[in-house]
Amino acid sequence: MTSIASVGLNETEILPAKPGPNVVICIPAFNEETTIGRIVSRSKEFCSHVVVCDDGSIDRTSLEATKSGAIVAAHIKNQGKGAALKTLLQEASVFDPDVIVTLDGDGQHDPSDVPLLVAPVMEGTADVVIGCRFNGGNRIPFYREIGNSFLSLMTNWSAGTKVRDTQSGFRAYSSRVIPSISIIENGMGVDSEILINLARQGFRIEERNVAVSYGGDTSTLNPASHIIRVIWSIARAKYRSLGRVSTIGWSVASGTLIAAFVLLWIVRMPISLFGLGASSIALSTGILAVALSPRSRLIRWLRKIKIAPP
Repeated sequence: MTSIASVGLNETEILPAKPGPNVVICIPAFNEETTIGRIVSRSKEFCSHVVVCDDGSIDRTSLEATKSGAIVAAHIKNQGKGAALKTLLQEASVFDPDVIVTLDGDGQHDPSDVPLLVAPVMEGTADVVIGCRFNGGNRIPFYREIGNSFLSLMTNWSAGTKVRDTQSGFRAYSSRVIPSISIIENGMGVDSEILINLARQGFRIEERNVAVSYGGDTSTLNPASHIIRVIWSIARAKYRSLGRVSTIGWSVASGTLIAAFVLLWIVRMPISLFGLGASSIALSTGILAVALSPRSRLIRWLRKIKIAPP
């Protein structure tokens, strides 16, 4: 269970929303005391409410965000960007927004680009709009370009999309998309996970060029570690259905593997007979494991068969 401490305004103290679309800006933050106040102040110009998730910071992030007018939800311990986004989406839904915008709390995104992302959603031409940093107008560290290009290639392959900047956290989500966002990944791979899942559900995804600033470089993760974590998240998102294979299917598969080792190393079965038997068992087990998956075509077909009453 996520541990959250409420900080700042309560619901009865929240001012009425500004005229126009009800936009809520959500900002995950971890040890961002030097930037969060400025980001919140600038964000307030382009939305009805600003919600910050302080993900276990040990500095004055929550205090600075509250002083600047944000509604703050604070995790007791650092849990990662994915966990922070999950909390933010829950908190933002209270305000019944037309659009939820996410942006980083480290100062790399310019809140003045928010209307650029919101417009396609309000015009009804897109369900998700991603702020693309790689547009030729930004100075981006070379290693970031290489790393992001690789991760975008992997994410697009998994999602069946052609998004230039799949790792951008600067996004606008239509209110109708929010109930379809299911976050499992707690870390930095959450942006790929969300994109893959929404693309598979048929939501319309567009990009708009945005400005970005890397003054001093704000990343707190080792680049190699970041790439490995995101790749793992992409794999989990792409093959999420594997986790739904029934317990019986996995038990049969595991039992077959154990039996194979017993036959080979304890009984000393001749390798030729072992190969023939193991291959047959492996094929049968694979078919059974897939068939027993609640999402398999076999199960869906069997559920359609109706037994006539006697």
